[in-house]
Amino acid sequence: MSFLFGSGRGHRDMELADANRRQREHFARDINDERTLAAGGELGGHRRRSPWLLLVAVAAFFLLAAFVRGGGADPVAIERSCTQPSLAVETTQILAGENLRVRSTGPQDEQYIFTIDGEPVQGQPDQQVTFTSTPEGPAYTLIDCVSPSFLVPSPVQVGEHELALVAYGAAGARTVATVTLTVTD
Repeated sequence: MSFLFGSGRGHRDMELADANRRQREHFARDINDERTLAAGGELGGHRRRSPWLLLVAVAAFFLLAAFVRGGGADPVAIERSCTQPSLAVETTQILAGENLRVRSTGPQDEQYIFTIDGEPVQGQPDQQVTFTSTPEGPAYTLIDCVSPSFLVPSPVQVGEHELALVAYGAAGARTVATVTLTVTD
């Protein structure tokens, strides 16, 4: 009954182990198993496993994580247009002094400026953007006809305000799109 309760642990029959090793060597010679012969008939360790299973598991994990957190969708959706300038905002009603998310689209060959009630504002982009100083205010260029998402501070005065997209090019500055914002307390 020692086999049930483990009192025979650690005991190894050396004669039996040697006989098994010799038999493995004999069989390896018969089938020309060079790996077993090189190991002297000893049992080899675990075979190296392919990294493909691990790679698939990691890829599945990241794919699942992207689906769970929403895939990183931009809160301000805008349809790309390389011909018609346009402006999109996260919401048209906002609390006084809070930040508003804004995006724009339009032709690549111009620079763009945001203004609120005719005064230029410089938003904080969510990607690397280079601002150029112009007489009309800080101007940025589009990336593949679309801007990154900007955080623009809303006015602190309650009421309706006009957010405008001003195109600045060789012909000068002109307002190309506007959105009316309602600022509340």
